[in-house]
Amino acid sequence: MRDNSRRHKNWEIVTGTKLTFIDHASQSGICSVCNKDGPCEIGKKAREGHTLYPAPFGFQFGAEKRVPNLEDLQILPELFGEGVQFSNVDTSCKLGGFEVSVPICVAAMGSTKTAYSVLDEVAAGAARAGIVMAIGENILPTYGDAGLKKMIKSYLSNYKGKGAMIVQGNFHDIKAKVFEHAVKFGAHGIEIKLGQGAKMGLGGEVVIDSKKEADKFKKLGYTIIKRADGTFERHSNPGSITKESLRESLIKYSELNVPIWIKVAAGRGIVELLEYLAELKRKENVRLEAVTIDGHGGGTGMSPWLIMNETGVPSASVLHQISARMPFDVIVAGGYNDGIDVSKGIMLGADGVAMGRSMLIAANVGKAEGVTKYLSALKEELRMVCAVLRKKKLTEMKGMRKNLYPLSSEAGRMFGI
Repeated sequence: MRDNSRRHKNWEIVTGTKLTFIDHASQSGICSVCNKDGPCEIGKKAREGHTLYPAPFGFQFGAEKRVPNLEDLQILPELFGEGVQFSNVDTSCKLGGFEVSVPICVAAMGSTKTAYSVLDEVAAGAARAGIVMAIGENILPTYGDAGLKKMIKSYLSNYKGKGAMIVQGNFHDIKAKVFEHAVKFGAHGIEIKLGQGAKMGLGGEVVIDSKKEADKFKKLGYTIIKRADGTFERHSNPGSITKESLRESLIKYSELNVPIWIKVAAGRGIVELLEYLAELKRKENVRLEAVTIDGHGGGTGMSPWLIMNETGVPSASVLHQISARMPFDVIVAGGYNDGIDVSKGIMLGADGVAMGRSMLIAANVGKAEGVTKYLSALKEELRMVCAVLRKKKLTEMKGMRKNLYPLSSEAGRMFGI
């Protein structure tokens, strides 16, 4: 089979396409000798007239395209220093305004059935493990007060004093007063969604079978597109980002007197955004406590396949561009799934790491207990890396960039090493 070091161009199993002569594909992704039958992505677009989404809907997806990432960084052990027994390493810290057992949080996942069906188990497991859990967008408009309460209650009933339940809001959620509802129901904090790594500039997307449901969301301001198979696409309004609107929102929601988080994608202007938010916190004393930067490789329940693959960069690649210490925590997300990933993100300068799809996998395997066991394994891996670096506290690992060795010049440039 023809090797493609980036991704399968013009064919992919998740788009339901293939090449007739896969061993003889040109650089363009088109067969060198085309027999014109069109089982490829070009042919599917010609038949359907729309961009392609990964399928079947109801699963979680992530970009396939290979770009320099954390796998291209090797951790260099520290030779000199006092020996550290890994089981004694302290992983606790403060993250986003909350005491946590480990600087890992559950990335916001929203109203897609594949996420919502196990989110209560994820919430219970996260609470028992003492980490922050974010409930994602469109929960309130889709499932109402009862659906939002269910997720918050699942966390709070397992809460042991560390971690927090925060609720995310997009354009539509904010119009529905999701933050006010969340705080009333007991949420510890809120998260303003400005974007996500898999589709910055595009709103949350799902497939709806019922015309009645589609009409309901159309009335709420969502964009509804009828598909050839009779189902409907629901697209959220992506919202606008201006400095003045950010200022107004942060001042307004600081009145709720809970920590505020922001989620945004890694893109051009990210450093300017962070610097503005830092200035705003210092001048206006807003309750902003964390900004999550979501990057290439971030999961989603539904996103155009080409947008997911061909936009964005790894979130940790932004960290070396931040010259000053931010007055809030910077959390990275997008493709992290083990303790080594978390270690590298923190060594590059992040305060914490958010994970989404891996938490769903853990919940599907073992429900709430699966989530706590998975997090226990990650904590063990983090402790081992700390021992390798001769650090007794995980927080001492932050910024140890000199102990990361790039395996390629491209990775060195990507991560500023």
